[in-house]
Order: sequence, then C-alpha cells, then structure tokens
Amino acid sequence: MIGVIGATGSTGRALVAALKEKGADFRCLVRDTAAAAEKLGGDVEMVQADLADAASLEAGLQGCDKLFLLSGHSPVMVEQQMNAVNAAKAAGVGHIVKLSGGSFITKEASPAMIGRGHWELEEAIKASGLEWTMLRPGFFMQNFLNMAEMIKGMGKVMMPLPADVPLGMIDVRDTADVAANVLTSDGHAGQTYELSGPNVVPAEAVAAIGEAIGKEIAFVTVPMEGAVGAMKERGMPDWLVDHQSTLMGMAANGEMVSYGNDLIAELSGHAPRTPADFARDFAGAFQG
Repeated sequence: MIGVIGATGSTGRALVAALKEKGADFRCLVRDTAAAAEKLGGDVEMVQADLADAASLEAGLQGCDKLFLLSGHSPVMVEQQMNAVNAAKAAGVGHIVKLSGGSFITKEASPAMIGRGHWELEEAIKASGLEWTMLRPGFFMQNFLNMAEMIKGMGKVMMPLPADVPLGMIDVRDTADVAANVLTSDGHAGQTYELSGPNVVPAEAVAAIGEAIGKEIAFVTVPMEGAVGAMKERGMPDWLVDHQSTLMGMAANGEMVSYGNDLIAELSGHAPRTPADFARDFAGAFQG
C-alpha cells in the first residue's frame, strides 16, 4: 500500500492518475475528503489527515509500506513534513519518496528559505533509518498557467527573465510518471533523481503556447523590481515574494539549466514532454 500526501495539487493529481493507470494499491491522506473527491474522483481511497496533526497522519498511514511526500511551500513546510516523516516511521512505513526542490535551490546555504527547508528535510529523512528516494525536478512548464489571464487579456507574458536564458523545464506529469514508477518498483532506495528535459528558453515556451491557441504571444522581459512590486500588489506574503524573486533571479542568471540526463525516459518509459506537448494539452486554459 502506498500512502500519498499532497494528492490534490497539480503534481499530486497527475500522480494519482498515473497510479490508477498502473493499478497500484494506494491511499491519499487529505484534509478535506469531500473536496479531494471532486478533484481526484470517487474511486480513490482517502482518509482524513492533516500535516499539522501528527496523530492523524500516523493513523492514516497504517498498513502503508511506502509514502509519497509533497506539501505546498509555506513557512511551516519543514515542521509539517517532519510530522509526516515521524508518523511514517511510527506507522511502519519503510520507504519515503519525497518530491523536493530543484538541485539549484536545495542547498544548506540556499539563498531561499524554501530551498534550505528542502535540504533540511532531505537530511532528516536520510537520517531517519527509513529507505528514501529524492525527486528534484526542474522549472515546471505549468508555471505558465499562472499567466493564463495575462495571455488571454494582454496577449503577452511578462517575466523578469531574458527571453533566451536556458531553463531545464519539466512537465509535472513527467514528474508524476517517474514518481509512480519509483513507488511501484524496486531498486530506487538511496537515489536522488534530478529530473528535467532538455533546455528550453522562455521565448520558445511562450511561442509554443501561441501556436497552440493560434495567437501570437509576446514575451516581455521586465525588471525584477517591477515583478516584485506586482507580487506585493497582489497581496503575496513577504516570504513568498522572497522565494519567487530568488528563484527568478537564479533563473535569470542561468542557474536553472537542464540536468542533462535521460532519467525521465529511463524512469517513466517515455520521452520528456515538450513545451509543444504542454501547450497543446492545456490550450484551453490560455484561450478566452
């Protein structure tokens, strides 16, 4: 039995779909079972549990031998994921598969709080006595979904990135396909898998969206100060503004390049999805 924490986010939903396709035996630990059923379907086993409540996690993980661990970025990410790690150990789980941050950000001396948090969690899991596998994805193509309204209303994408900076992009569905394989097969204990496709520049990704919807979309590089101001105007908390601006700064400096390996193909059984694949499959989100 596989326990899944983080099932209702974009990567989690893709993982649930991949595990269903494999016919895997799994259970999702969710805060709101009714809301989760609307996203995941009524045929998914669910149990109510909260990352802030270690006892509920331990109860929900009874009978599970593996755990997929993912939670949203927040100031309490480390505390909450440690609740899950400790609950997994108490419940007799033997193997944790953690979706971590990219290798460019997950470091002890990372400039971003979330990066330092992922590093701390990885080290704690390695010291837990449980088997472990770390998944470190690159820049998610699904980040462009956050700009859907801008694309629909203004016909452009504005980011504090050079149009030609290389990024190791990955579709969250590829991350999920890899995770599903790792969770349902042996030989992955003690491995850290860096996951991304070939380098893609922002202008190429935006052009793929334009082609998919039959509309020319401009990519506009904006100053970091302007991007930070826009995030604050939208009411984003300071910690998240800091995280996002740090990531964009690293990307702009060329620090989010492709890992240059074939792990997606090796571990998922298919080639990495391309920006054209992503744009075609999500075209409806950008049309209006």
